[in-house]
Amino acid sequence: MIATVTLNPALDKSIYIDRLHPNDANRILRVEVDAGGKGINASRVLKELGSETIALGFVGGKIGSFIEHALKGEGIPTDFVHVNSDTRTNVCIQEMTGSPPTMLNEPGPTISEADFDQLFDKVREVAKKSSFVIFGGSLPPGVPKDIYQLFVKVVQDSDSKAILDSEGEPMRMGMKSIPYMIKPNREEAERLVNLRVKNVGEAVRAANILLGIGVKVVVISMGADGAVAGSANEMWQAVPPKVTPVSTIGSGDSMVAGIAHILDKGGSLGEALKWGTAAGAATAMTDGTEICKHRQVQELVGKVRLERLS
Repeated sequence: MIATVTLNPALDKSIYIDRLHPNDANRILRVEVDAGGKGINASRVLKELGSETIALGFVGGKIGSFIEHALKGEGIPTDFVHVNSDTRTNVCIQEMTGSPPTMLNEPGPTISEADFDQLFDKVREVAKKSSFVIFGGSLPPGVPKDIYQLFVKVVQDSDSKAILDSEGEPMRMGMKSIPYMIKPNREEAERLVNLRVKNVGEAVRAANILLGIGVKVVVISMGADGAVAGSANEMWQAVPPKVTPVSTIGSGDSMVAGIAHILDKGGSLGEALKWGTAAGAATAMTDGTEICKHRQVQELVGKVRLERLS
């Protein structure tokens, strides 16, 4: 089983308009709502690909209930901690011009020490039954910056493998416990190693620096340029086929899920990167917060260009 932990889930609301006119009335063409958050997106993709998964995290109020109901409707078990305040809503304004969306993200509910302790116990128990535990996303108010550092240690103590996909100080502190795998994007990798990461060679250099810390697998995603994945013994580059991106929301989470799905089945790192790249590209082809479908991913896997790097 592959568990996911989303500390700051959201109701993702995508609003589609012809063109955004600031300080003026805008007519909405359509609205889509869905359960969102890095771990939640990963669980949805894992389920779609055929992996057993369970989603953990904090939820509250009517929005939290909506998220639980949506996941259970997709056949995804949940074990959330219920908090007193409402789960946040994130708004994505997508212009039909194809320009990048405008994101409006709420901070999320304040988490109490009792809430944190309850989730800590749940993660400890689920890690004992999971091969991988995926942690991802921003932190809600009240959660200590070192929470991923604590969670990664709990997973390791349970002989499971932690995958971390966050940014900023929570990511830096989480890496102190040496997670099994991290997946920064190009910009996040630059901040982690304090070096430029604009091409494959620079991504390989950054990956090697991060591997030197002790992380077993480093994946650096680079959008349409694909991704680089490395371990102590091998380094791979995967380039997706040319697709028409509709929305990149959830693409990185889909990549993490695709990689974990294959690694959990005993597949190689190269094969895992290939599936992760295909899953990310397939999700980019979908509207708003929709995720990839298994059929799409299978079609794209054979079109991903995989190269072993020296």
